[in-house]
Amino acid sequence: MAPSAAIGVMGAKYTGTIAPGGTDTHVVTIDIGAGEPATDVGVTVAGFGQNPGGIYTPLSPANDLNPYSARSFITLDNSTIHLEPGTKQSVTATITLPKNVGTGGRYAILYIYSLPGAGAFSTAIVVPVFITVAGTTPTETGSILQIDTGTLTTGQPITITTTFKNTGNYHYYNTINEVNMTDSNGNFIANASTIPLIYAIIPGNTVQFVAQPNVTNLQPGTYTVDSKVFLNGQVLDDKSTTLTVSTNYIPPATQSSVTVTPGSQATLASPDGRYSVLFPQGSVLSDVVVTMKPYSLSQLSPAPSGAKLGASSFEITGLSGLLSKDATVQVNYSKDDLAAAGGDASQLKLSYFDAAQGTWVILPTQVNTQDMTLTTTTNHLSVWAVMVSSSTNAASTKTPLPAVLSVIAIAATAIIAGRTIGLRK
Repeated sequence: MAPSAAIGVMGAKYTGTIAPGGTDTHVVTIDIGAGEPATDVGVTVAGFGQNPGGIYTPLSPANDLNPYSARSFITLDNSTIHLEPGTKQSVTATITLPKNVGTGGRYAILYIYSLPGAGAFSTAIVVPVFITVAGTTPTETGSILQIDTGTLTTGQPITITTTFKNTGNYHYYNTINEVNMTDSNGNFIANASTIPLIYAIIPGNTVQFVAQPNVTNLQPGTYTVDSKVFLNGQVLDDKSTTLTVSTNYIPPATQSSVTVTPGSQATLASPDGRYSVLFPQGSVLSDVVVTMKPYSLSQLSPAPSGAKLGASSFEITGLSGLLSKDATVQVNYSKDDLAAAGGDASQLKLSYFDAAQGTWVILPTQVNTQDMTLTTTTNHLSVWAVMVSSSTNAASTKTPLPAVLSVIAIAATAIIAGRTIGLRK
């Protein structure tokens, strides 16, 4: 985003060491481009919260109950500023620690937001404040509070969610979650590891790690799921739970590709044969590599009114537009798809998501209950799902972007650099 189309902030993060009873200052400079309208900006001191993904979020005084909060230790020389086009102003935060502040770290957020009126920008900016109490010993500990194995669904990944709390007195970066699965005899089944968390986990705060072990077919039985959280190669905590499989579990289809040419037909199929697309001769105007990928149900847009998502989903990529001739799409529906339809296979339909319109398109679908297949034709290939519906139509599922997502995106920028920007309306 060009600076002329945004509000900019210098000093978008504070990290400092202050002795008990000592004082430090932090200057935040806010500016707007010459082409921007005059803007009124508010600045406040908030508690340091985090969402499950670790992203920093401001807390109101009523919700700021963390014993490691520095919110009450910070004062601002100005809480509102007015910016004319092409100008900048600074706000100084004064941080004063009490003599009996305690050990480790203290934390707060400087929250920069638009005031009502013309020229206000549509996002808020989070400036994290990390204070190290001088002369004290940081304690880096943590505890796994819960391991959630989710709902086991045929054709969807097994998702292990580990809820973890920083039980020490100091923040730490780059935590990693590792999950291992074994059978009842202790034999290795699968594992998964998350990438290092780019956000610091604040003491007293809780985050969630999401891992998806690359599991092959699972027979009915009870399996052990072991979850570890690491910091710099050291285990902060290690806990286990069990996963019960009542019927054969089939994992998501793996990725596959095919080159489609104008002069001949081609078939793109998942390696396990559950999903296939038949491209007739003349369906494309030039050679193109088309790829089929697994697509998680958790990533799908909500089903339209009067319908609900089944259990099967995948994505077709590589096409830049519509096909010249309709392709035939066939899906072997699963027992979980059938269960979603209450056992009535006639309710199962194939549907694709039209991203340009924000719309699910539910297509006329042939149902073969003997072979458990769903078949349709289309010239549009994108994200696909089995839908439970008594009709075939297109229904909008457009959803406005939540304001908090804008805050999250800008907050991530503040962590990585000392300058961040806020978008205008």
